[in-house]
Amino acid sequence: MALVRIERRGETALLVAARPPVNAIDLAVARELHARLDELAAQVPAGGVVVTGEGGTFSSGVDFKAVPAYSEDERRRMIGHINAAVALLYGLPTATVAAVNGHAIGGAFVVMLACDVRLAADVSAKLGLTEVTMGIPYPACPMEVVKAELDPTVRRQLVLSGELVSPRVAHARGVIDELTPPEQLLARAVEVARARAAAPAYARVKEQLRGEVLARMRATVAGSDDPMLQRWV
Repeated sequence: MALVRIERRGETALLVAARPPVNAIDLAVARELHARLDELAAQVPAGGVVVTGEGGTFSSGVDFKAVPAYSEDERRRMIGHINAAVALLYGLPTATVAAVNGHAIGGAFVVMLACDVRLAADVSAKLGLTEVTMGIPYPACPMEVVKAELDPTVRRQLVLSGELVSPRVAHARGVIDELTPPEQLLARAVEVARARAAAPAYARVKEQLRGEVLARMRATVAGSDDPMLQRWV
């Protein structure tokens, strides 16, 4: 069974993390996320892309039961897939919308940030960047997204504290663009993706907006050597 799958809602693609119970990210998930984003980049959906998680969780982030025990080669491969996937998502030449249906922690929070629009269900959930408390530093491409997408004060607070916040607090801080009743989240995300993707110059303007950051991210992916590998405790 696919750990990350693509579903279709007309001309809109849904990119769905599907690793029960909380869609945690291990090497296999990172590899499949990279592969599915390669597919979407090769054949860009006319109605945009919605990123979400199966069940009641967007994703709990890195699987801390599995990943800390990885060999050096497994770590290298996982970081390579994460960098490539985040770079692809951040630069995908269409509208991307995160439909955050529950917890979004660590790497999952970065995936959310890499989307053009962030919608969250108005539910009791935890969102945050917990790398500082978990002993695993950021790969290069996720850190580029964090620095580009978060207001400096919010970035300092979230990154250096590892604080977990609710969707309402994230919305108040400008991290989440819109809160939505959970039963309406997916339909609203598809609606926003289609509306954004319909703009004739969307892809070109998005590349203009993010070009410098994307250039650094693509260079990291092409070089296949992330300094994180020397800093991973």
